Amino acid sequence: MAIPCAPAMVVGTRRLTPHMIRISFEAVGDWRWHVDGRGDERIDIAIPRPGATQAELDVFNLPEYGRGWVGEEPPWRHYTVRAVHDGGRRIDIDFVVHEGGIASSWAERAEPGHVIGVFGADDRHTSSYYGAPADAGFQLLVADATGLPGLGRILEGLQAGSRAVAIIEVPDEADIQELQSPADVSYVWRTGTGNGNAPSVLAAEVEKITAPDEPWYAWVACEAATSRAIRRDLRTRLGLARDRHHAIGYWTHNQSGDRPADVGE
Repeated sequence: MAIPCAPAMVVGTRRLTPHMIRISFEAVGDWRWHVDGRGDERIDIAIPRPGATQAELDVFNLPEYGRGWVGEEPPWRHYTVRAVHDGGRRIDIDFVVHEGGIASSWAERAEPGHVIGVFGADDRHTSSYYGAPADAGFQLLVADATGLPGLGRILEGLQAGSRAVAIIEVPDEADIQELQSPADVSYVWRTGTGNGNAPSVLAAEVEKITAPDEPWYAWVACEAATSRAIRRDLRTRLGLARDRHHAIGYWTHNQSGDRPADVGE
């Protein structure tokens, strides 16, 4: 029988850039992550407390745990599945490194052998927002550092012959990644802005975009206020229909928490 929060062990860590760490996990037991997820599919994970090496899975697997739980809740967070390997036995998650985050702090000290918990490991209906229509020959993809893992996986899944513009905001030049895609992609990297360090320029960059003469789609994942500003621009100036864009607030400036800050479509 599947348990609500299944164990996964760290099997490798790699610092991709100064502010991004990729951690590879292997399923402990018979559970497997599904292999047909969309590019920004969400994964909910239980994280070890400061100084600990194992998440408190026992609490999350109590029969009485759930909505209305009144006990002390161990830490857990939303992340994006960056890649799936070996039929779902291994998954990669990219962690943004920043000051003050419990997940970020754990990621910086994570080592092989550490154990996290994966919620809904056997659920084939995990949450995702990306959903480009089949006729979208052009895509606009916008992200800050928190949305970059999803954007990277989305790019890898684009069709050859399609076109895309990726606008990405990261803390420093050293945080620029080499992304791969079979599509024809133009990249706009902005550094030193947004990401909690300075006002974002993502909305201003989107304002430079003109609507193409073909069906298209937009996906946005960044700070909540910035995502709302971009959503307004997509709907009003660019006239993009609601079913042809998704703008998600992954976090809210000056707030912290373990639920998405804002979700809009």
